[in-house]
Amino acid sequence: MLTRALCNRIVLVSSLLGSLSAPLFAQTSQPAAPSTPPPAVAEPTHADLLRGAYGPYRANNDLLFYHLDLRVDSEKKFISGSNTIRFKMLADGTRIQLELFPTLQIDKIEMGKTALKYVRDGGTFFVDFPKTLRTGHTYSIDVHYSGSPVETGRFGCFTFK
Repeated sequence: MLTRALCNRIVLVSSLLGSLSAPLFAQTSQPAAPSTPPPAVAEPTHADLLRGAYGPYRANNDLLFYHLDLRVDSEKKFISGSNTIRFKMLADGTRIQLELFPTLQIDKIEMGKTALKYVRDGGTFFVDFPKTLRTGHTYSIDVHYSGSPVETGRFGCFTFK
């Protein structure tokens, strides 16, 4: 059984500890100063901008479907094939932007039996259509390509081993 004096001391000590601990755990509104300056951000290259930019020729369409038809010649380390690309236009336009590894060449691009013109810039290419593609309509093109892919390992690309 605790005496009244001992109970008063326990209450007094716990009150003092409570009042002392509050300032020790209080947070300040000032952020801590960084120990090292942030690293410098390098300017993006032209290829970075093409690959990463969500510009007007990517934003004007929604890619719906890829159908790959691929031939592999493992002795020559060479591939050839086509990619049927189906997309829906989100805005009227006469151009879309797509990607293909720079080591692969574009043999031709067709919409049905109509050959399409294109402009290539590294791994990016822009397909031009002779007539305006309309918002809400779905279209399909065939991109025929060939070349020697870069061997990058198990994940992400080809290996002929």
